[in-house]
Amino acid sequence: MRIAPVVRVVAAANVVVLAAAVVLAVTSDGDASGRSSVARLQVTGVAVVEESEGERRVGSGTHEVVLPGSIQMVEGDAVVELPSGGTMELRAGEGGVEASRLELDEVATLAAGDALVVAEDEVVVEAGGARLSLQDGAARLFRSAGATFAVYRGDAQLSSGGRTLDGGLPALRQVVVPGAGTLPPTPSPLDIADVPDPWDRRFLGEAIDLRQQLEPLSTGLTASLPDDFEPDLAFFVTVLPGLLHEPAFDAALLAQELHRPVGELVVGAAIALLGQGDPFEQRWREVFDLRSAGADWGIVVLDQGAPGADVLAALDQAVQRSPLLFRAPSSEPVFSPPPPRGRAPAPGRGPTRPAPPVPGPQPSAPPPPLPPPPPPAGGSDGLLDPVVDLVDPLDRLLEDVLGGLL
Repeated sequence: MRIAPVVRVVAAANVVVLAAAVVLAVTSDGDASGRSSVARLQVTGVAVVEESEGERRVGSGTHEVVLPGSIQMVEGDAVVELPSGGTMELRAGEGGVEASRLELDEVATLAAGDALVVAEDEVVVEAGGARLSLQDGAARLFRSAGATFAVYRGDAQLSSGGRTLDGGLPALRQVVVPGAGTLPPTPSPLDIADVPDPWDRRFLGEAIDLRQQLEPLSTGLTASLPDDFEPDLAFFVTVLPGLLHEPAFDAALLAQELHRPVGELVVGAAIALLGQGDPFEQRWREVFDLRSAGADWGIVVLDQGAPGADVLAALDQAVQRSPLLFRAPSSEPVFSPPPPRGRAPAPGRGPTRPAPPVPGPQPSAPPPPLPPPPPPAGGSDGLLDPVVDLVDPLDRLLEDVLGGLL
């Protein structure tokens, strides 16, 4: 009859052991929600790690940072594996940019410098009083007086002070948040510096290469035409024949953009023609709206999903079709047409013009008359008659000139 008290004692002991195990798991590897309270830090250089137990300086290698804590870059760069998933890349300051300082807690907050966020699922980060939620993509954060959020790829939402950016923050767009609770009405095209940043090169290498080719091409096409040249539908369907298959391309659609330089119109039309997804008319408007907002052509190509190689090929062919269209007022074609293939004259065929005589010292006596040219070997088939007809008058002219000089 004493079995029941024994069972109760054993059950109580098991509960105590289980509770102790839960507390140990929370304090060592995570919190009550199951999230890890430790971030993994991979340093290439030098960083200063600050935790509740104090501050320590760490060098190249792998380290753990117990939350809440912070990381301050001193030299080189580092990659932080966030407890919530995803990574953030930090680096020492250069070019007037402060060194990265990241505060780690429930949400990672960039306190200074810049950082690159890469998310496979969803990562939430903060900077300057604004919060970015990034889904399966990559974004760059920059913290100074305000905060800049630039999305390379993926879908993102941005909020600050209880406000949310309408439509989110799409790929290839950026937003500058001057202070908490202040958001611009619309994002801007992602800006690439004249000397691209290494992170820009990693995610925007194609856009950078296209910019270097399309921008001069656009300017060159415009400079090749007279100032009073007025392009029309016939002009565009000649240089870009694919437009013939787009019913939406009409005089009304073209007229909306005729205030632009001709080169801009040709490049933009090629991108809209080869873009993906939306109907042509919408692509046309998106191309020129993004260009008006300040995007360079490389960003526009990526935004429309147009294959860069195809865009360059289409524009190259447009230039090849242009000799009949791009003419300066002097009647000389700006673009010289390529020589016809497979139609070069055979050697010895057709009339030839001998070089003019080179004046030299006067002879002491008149030169003897030149003998007539020998008949062609194997008989004449009429091919050399024009040459003979030209040589005889030239011989007589030469004799008269020399005789007169003497």
